[in-house]
Amino acid sequence: MNRLSGKPLSQSSLILLVAFAGLAAGLLPAALFASPSAAIVVVGGVAGLAFLIWGWPFSAVLTLIVAAMFTRFRFELGPVSVRPEHIAAVMVAAVGGLQLILSHGRLRMPLAAWLALLWWGFNLTSAAFFSPAPAVAIQNALRVGVGVITFILMLNLIPDRRWWWWAIIAFLTVGIAEAAFGIVARALYPAINLGVQVSWNFTEPIPYGTFEEGNLFGSHTASWALVLLLLIITIGVSRRTLKKQAWLIAGLAVLLLALFLSLSRAAWLMFAIGVGIAWAIYRPNRWVQTNRTLLLVAAAPFTILLVLGVAPFLPAQLPFVDRLQSFLNLASDATFSARLSDWSLAWNDWLQQPLTGWGPGSFYSLHGELRARPAWIGNLSLRLLQETGIFGVLAFSGYLFALLLPVVKTARLPLQLLDRAALIGLAISYVVLLGLAYQSTDGIWLSASWVHAGLIAAGTRVLMAETIGSQS
Repeated sequence: MNRLSGKPLSQSSLILLVAFAGLAAGLLPAALFASPSAAIVVVGGVAGLAFLIWGWPFSAVLTLIVAAMFTRFRFELGPVSVRPEHIAAVMVAAVGGLQLILSHGRLRMPLAAWLALLWWGFNLTSAAFFSPAPAVAIQNALRVGVGVITFILMLNLIPDRRWWWWAIIAFLTVGIAEAAFGIVARALYPAINLGVQVSWNFTEPIPYGTFEEGNLFGSHTASWALVLLLLIITIGVSRRTLKKQAWLIAGLAVLLLALFLSLSRAAWLMFAIGVGIAWAIYRPNRWVQTNRTLLLVAAAPFTILLVLGVAPFLPAQLPFVDRLQSFLNLASDATFSARLSDWSLAWNDWLQQPLTGWGPGSFYSLHGELRARPAWIGNLSLRLLQETGIFGVLAFSGYLFALLLPVVKTARLPLQLLDRAALIGLAISYVVLLGLAYQSTDGIWLSASWVHAGLIAAGTRVLMAETIGSQS
C-alpha cells in the first residue's frame, strides 16, 4: 500500500514534530553561538518540516514546485553548492520515508522511475570510475540525483485527480509569478538588478528572474504558456466564459511577454512548434489528426521561408527583429559560434570514451574555462553522451519513452476535455522542452523539468485509474 500521498498518521506526526522541536531546542544555542545565519537555518528547517507535516501531501508538492523555481540562488556548504531544490527534496523525502516506514507502505515505481534511476546509476558509475576528477563528479552526480528523487516524489505524492489539478494550478501559478518577476526585473533594470543577464554577445539585457539564466527562463516560460493555452482553448472564450477566463488570459499574457523579453531563439521555436503539434493532435479524431499533421508538415517550410524572407526588411533596431534576423546569419552569430565550438569539444570527448562517458561536470574538469567562463555543454544530447556515454543515452531515452507512452494510451480513453487538455499540454511542452529548448541550454540537472515530468507521470496514473474505475 502506498502511504506517501496519504495523510500522515496523527500520532506519528506529533511524535515527529516533537522530536524535531526538541532537536531544534538543543541545536539553537549552538547555532546562535556559531552565527545568526546558522540559527536562522535551524529555525527555518523546523518550521519547514512543521509545514510539511501539517499540510501533507499538498504541502510537499508545493514545496518541491516552489523550490524548483529558485535555481539562481545557492550557498556553499563546505566544498558543496546547495540550492533550495536540494533542501526541499531531502526534507520531503525524509518526512515521506518516515511515513512509509511507520505505515509499512511502499513507493509506486513505474517503469519510467526505474529507468530514471538506472540513468542516475550510470551518472554515478561514470563519476566514480571514469571522471578525471572523481570527487567533484560524484558531487555533481548527487545533484543530478536530486532531480530523479524529485520526479519519484512528485508521482507518489499526488493521490487522485483532484490533487493532480491542485498541483497543476500551483505549477502554473508559480510559473506565472516567476515570469512576472522576470518582467519586473527587466523593467527596473538598470536602476536595480533583480535578475537580469548582461553579456557582450547580447543586444539587450535579458531577464532570468530567479532561474539559472535567461535561456532557461524563456524555455520554461514557453512550456507553461503551452499548457495554459491548451486549457484556455478547451474551455473556450465567449461572453459566457470570459469572466471565468480572465485570470487565465491574463496569466497567458504575462507568460508570452516574458517569453518575448527572454530573447531566447530556442524558446521561441519551442513555443511555435509546440502550438503546431498541439493543433495537429488536439482533436481525438484520428482522421482529423492525420490531416492536420500532413497540413502542418507541408506548411511549415513555407512558413519558415516567409518569416525569414520578411525579416531582412524589418527595422533591425528592435531587439526582437535583431534576434529574428540572426537566424539568417547563424555562421557569424557569436552565441551560435561559441556553442558550435563547445559541441565540437564535447563530441570529441565522447569519441574517446563512448560507452560510459566522463561523468557529470567532467567538461569543466577536462577543458577548464572557455571564453573566461567555466566550460559548459549547452546541449542535452551531447551532454548525455559526454557524461554518461551510450549507456546513459539509452537509459535516458528509455525513461522518456516509458514516461510518454502511457500519455498516448491515457489520452485515447474517454477523458473529460480539461483533463485531456492538461495531460496533452504537459506532455507536448515537455517533449519540446527537452527535444528543442534543452538542445540549446541544458537544464536537466535542475529540478524544474523533473517536477514537470512528475506531473505527467502522476496524471497518467490518476486519470487512467479514475476512467477505468468509472467504467467498471
